[in-house]
Amino acid sequence: MKRLEDRAVARPMISGSAMDEAINAKDWTGHALGTIEKWPLSLRTALGICLGFPAPACIAWGGQRTQIYNDAYSQVALIRADALGVDFAHSWAQSWPAMHACFERAARGEPARLENQSVSFDRDGGSEPTVTTFCFVPVPDDSGGIGGVLITLLEASSAELRDELRRSKVALEQHAHVISHDFRAPLRMLEQMSKILVTDHAEHLPARAAGLLNHIGTGAAKLALRAELLTRFDTISQHPLHRQNVDIAAMIGKIVAELRAAAPDRQVEVVLEELPAADADFELLRLVWHTLLANAFKFTRHAAQPRIEVSGKRQGHHMVYSIKDNGVGFDPKYARRLFGFFQRMHTEEEFEGLGMGLALAKRLIERHGGTIWVEAEKGRGAEFRFTLPA
Repeated sequence: MKRLEDRAVARPMISGSAMDEAINAKDWTGHALGTIEKWPLSLRTALGICLGFPAPACIAWGGQRTQIYNDAYSQVALIRADALGVDFAHSWAQSWPAMHACFERAARGEPARLENQSVSFDRDGGSEPTVTTFCFVPVPDDSGGIGGVLITLLEASSAELRDELRRSKVALEQHAHVISHDFRAPLRMLEQMSKILVTDHAEHLPARAAGLLNHIGTGAAKLALRAELLTRFDTISQHPLHRQNVDIAAMIGKIVAELRAAAPDRQVEVVLEELPAADADFELLRLVWHTLLANAFKFTRHAAQPRIEVSGKRQGHHMVYSIKDNGVGFDPKYARRLFGFFQRMHTEEEFEGLGMGLALAKRLIERHGGTIWVEAEKGRGAEFRFTLPA
């Protein structure tokens, strides 16, 4: 038996596998698993199957749920370069509450499935969202117990589904064209015609009629602007991700300077605490930060001593960023609708805006594999927090 184990250690697990090379190159000294030559034969055998599997797959071994995975799994957007050897639950922190029961069932020796999960993959220079089923299969150890769990990710990727997705994409592109041209152009015309009637024929119009025409023009302008914003939203949210190391502190410093220059009469205290760098698309992340900071500046407008605090820290395998203000805040029971299209917590007379910025910020953060949420209290400000994979 020892000779068989020695041969298993000596030869590569899967010839030509990038993850096989990464596993062998990693220094496992001091890790709970120990060096590779000390790994049990059951783990090495299961890992050989995992590495050769065409679908994304990983093994979570032992009580620490040590994560070892194949090439396809490394394309999952949440899986970063340092995910090899870490706790499986840490890589899936946002989904772990839903996964936990299935994982524990497999750890007790019973296979389990978790269906209809949203998972994004890094493909063709962008992030591709999919509907995925997680399969959890127990892996015996050398003593006959359960040593770990094999997790495979199966995409809903039949030929029929792919055809339906292509048809849906064409339909969405046609819808965007309708919004951009067939819908927006008549609205602009309506706006212009109402202005002409008011300005050129004011002396012939009763005051009430002139007022109604002004309302029509204003309403048409707002609808046209919303149509334009929806088109821009679609374009920006589908922009390919170009990940790089982003200096968050420098980025925020420049945005704050721009916001101060736009309102030179305002004295807003901005406190920048620790802000670790992030692995993200620079331009898209800048849009997120600009939206959140501009909102903080705007909603502290009536505060006696406006103050904005910005911070960040690493939690497990995620970066968590926070932006907190002492502005007007809002009733927390409406927090969930805040990230929808054209959702506002205040009237246009109180604060300008169309209610699209946070919807776009949410979409861009989710495309990076993160999430965003808010805590607020009416009259006492708000705190937005969001995560990005570390």
